[in-house]
Amino acid sequence: MADVTASATASWDASATKDTTSALVVTPLKSLNFQYAEGIKAFNSQKGAFDITIQGQSGATDFTLTSQIVSNTLSRTTDASTLAVGVNWNGNALNKSTPVTMIDTSNNISAGLDALAVATAFAGADRVSTQGNFDFTIDSATSDGSTAAEFKDLTDGYWSGDVRVQFNAVWTI
Repeated sequence: MADVTASATASWDASATKDTTSALVVTPLKSLNFQYAEGIKAFNSQKGAFDITIQGQSGATDFTLTSQIVSNTLSRTTDASTLAVGVNWNGNALNKSTPVTMIDTSNNISAGLDALAVATAFAGADRVSTQGNFDFTIDSATSDGSTAAEFKDLTDGYWSGDVRVQFNAVWTI
């Protein structure tokens, strides 16, 4: 009987960015890596931590922060199948058309990002940072880019792509 050997290669996308002057900076703190769990016929979910920094705007009376999906499709080169990544903030699903409110100081909304919602932060003279988490899931799949498919019916393989979320901040002065 012959020996059985196997090997696998791991890869990391790598880049480096530094921005300490913009009025709003959002930095993902970890990458996303979804694995299919055959027993539950679904992909695992991920917490996606991010660091968010704002430059206080002296004289501001209110502050709002919203987010929405720009892109969330994973694809692969071996066929036309795709995976759609879902993004949730405090149980609210982000989408491409309607922004989700993360902070609105005039309506006392700040869940998870309280450090930015105090007047000394958004209306102060300093930069203030805090961290938050999105919940990421693989919500759906297609077999060809448009035809819905069950995860279990997809051919084994590797999908990749960018999940991009746009953040918009408004200081009312």
